[in-house]
Amino acid sequence: MSTEKDSKSRTLGPISAKFIDALRNQGKTIFTLAEAIQIYGGSNQQTSKFIRALVMRGVLGHLVSGKYIIQQSGLEAAQSTNWPIIARELADERDYFISHYSAMRLHGMTTHPLIHVYLTVPKRVRPKTVFGISYHFIFSHSEIFWGVKSQWVSKHEKVMVSDIERTILDGLDRPDLCGGLKDVLLGIWAVQKEVDWEKLLQYAIKYKSIAVVKRLGFILEILDLQKSLIKDINLIAVKSKSYVLLDPTGVRVGKHMRRWYIQVNIDINELKRSVWG
Repeated sequence: MSTEKDSKSRTLGPISAKFIDALRNQGKTIFTLAEAIQIYGGSNQQTSKFIRALVMRGVLGHLVSGKYIIQQSGLEAAQSTNWPIIARELADERDYFISHYSAMRLHGMTTHPLIHVYLTVPKRVRPKTVFGISYHFIFSHSEIFWGVKSQWVSKHEKVMVSDIERTILDGLDRPDLCGGLKDVLLGIWAVQKEVDWEKLLQYAIKYKSIAVVKRLGFILEILDLQKSLIKDINLIAVKSKSYVLLDPTGVRVGKHMRRWYIQVNIDINELKRSVWG
């Protein structure tokens, strides 16, 4: 009986199949032209021609200048797990970090399938789509690049990602990039034992938005989490007497909560039920 690999080899031809197998044996779904030259064994010009032919046939995809991805039929499921690596390569040597809903996914704050991936970068970059996943580049000044760590996403590959504490604050700042406020709450609840709460407090002090601090304190209070920190967070929050929306994506309706200077524009009981059932 012919295996799937045998079928692919016949489809590709012996040279192409050997080239793809060599990449896969090295754990490379994404590779550079220089790496291709070493495997193919030809000159720069010969290898470039060979690669272009595989791109035209749909065997490879062109990510950015000098970088390619295997896109053979049958590998799509594996490639969907490689989105952090694809994101890193699309950043193309820029400063970057995976952020918002994508960071939530890496930290186990959500398990929903990803159709949008977010990267924070210091330059404006147009979105790109690879294998049906849209990669969005969120512009931010370089001084905002803190609360970021290097994280393994495979046996061979690392990416830069906002840490859990920074991801929580970014979610409260831009819930629209995190599946909505309900998903942010669910994420906080899911990783509560992994959060460095003192670090989160220090991040809240450092964060650019007092509105985020108010939302953080309010949400910790309704979730009955970290009572010892709520007082400290409240002292920061009430420095501003301006009311902010609990859900910044919603309309200005609902009760004003003076303790946090928050206008509660969503159903709190529904939020609680989403966490506790």
